[in-house]
Amino acid sequence: MERCKNLSKALFLMVFVLSLLLLTAVITFNVGPEARHQQKGYVVFPKDTAHWFGWLGFLIFAASTSYSALKRGFPESIKTWLSVHCITGTASIVLVALHILNKIQSPRPGYFLSFFALILMIVIVVSGILGRYLKAKIIKDYWRTLHIPLTILFYFTLAFHILEKMNLLW
Repeated sequence: MERCKNLSKALFLMVFVLSLLLLTAVITFNVGPEARHQQKGYVVFPKDTAHWFGWLGFLIFAASTSYSALKRGFPESIKTWLSVHCITGTASIVLVALHILNKIQSPRPGYFLSFFALILMIVIVVSGILGRYLKAKIIKDYWRTLHIPLTILFYFTLAFHILEKMNLLW
């Protein structure tokens, strides 16, 4: 019981510290409408198409989080749901990578949230897949400690990213 309380405190502290780091980085890297510049050069996808890749990637990633509920509701199919969870997480990375592809050629401070959210998403999916398929103790411990808090931080960052890009924050 005591170990569980200590773990909860550690998770809360970790999410709090990561959130403060995110807020500090957002302020430092000048995120907002004034940080945006008209992108010049080669564009892989039209802006609208790239946005649809982002929305579709978000929806698939959000659907993959239903794994927790599904494994409790249908425990006899837990391996199937876990495979679906891993596949949808991987598919969402591909779509989000297509979404951000136009920005990779000329990164600017205004794109910080985009890159930060993508990196968080990659860490979450890769750690989940490693936790699923590798039996190493260090990976299992990492997953238990960080996978869910990083997912929470990802959704917080994603909400901030979406609101900022829709000009609802500034």
